Amino acid sequence: MRALLPALVLSAVGGGLTACGGGTETTTLRNEGVACVDLAAGTVEIDFNTCLSSSCDTLVSSSCTATLSAGTITVEAEAVIESDTTGDCTTDCGFTSATCDLPEGGEQASTLAYAGVSEALEDAACTDGGA
Repeated sequence: MRALLPALVLSAVGGGLTACGGGTETTTLRNEGVACVDLAAGTVEIDFNTCLSSSCDTLVSSSCTATLSAGTITVEAEAVIESDTTGDCTTDCGFTSATCDLPEGGEQASTLAYAGVSEALEDAACTDGGA
C-alpha cells in the first residue's frame, strides 16, 4: 500500500552536505529523493536521500504538499539544510524527511507524481521506479 519514487539526488553522497573552508553554507533540496505513499494512513513521506552530520549540519526546515488532479497525486517537497564549514565533521548519517497528508480523495488516485517521475499506485505492492 506504499508507492516509492526515486529522484536524482543533486547533493553530496557519502559525507553529507559538508564542505571545508569557513562559515556557513545553506543548501535547499527541492523534489529530490523518494516519495512514499501510505494509502491506509493517508500520508506521503519524502526521504531526501541526504546524510546530515550531527556535528556540522542542521535541518532548518522540511515540508511537502500533495495535491490531487485527474487521478494523480502530485507531491512537491523541500528541505533547507545549514552546514557549518569551519572544521571537520563527523561521518554519522542523520536522515532528512518530510511528511504530509494525502489530499482529500487521494486514496482513490491511480498515479503518484514526484520529481518529474510518475508511477502507478498499486494496492498491495511497493513500487520503486527502478531504484
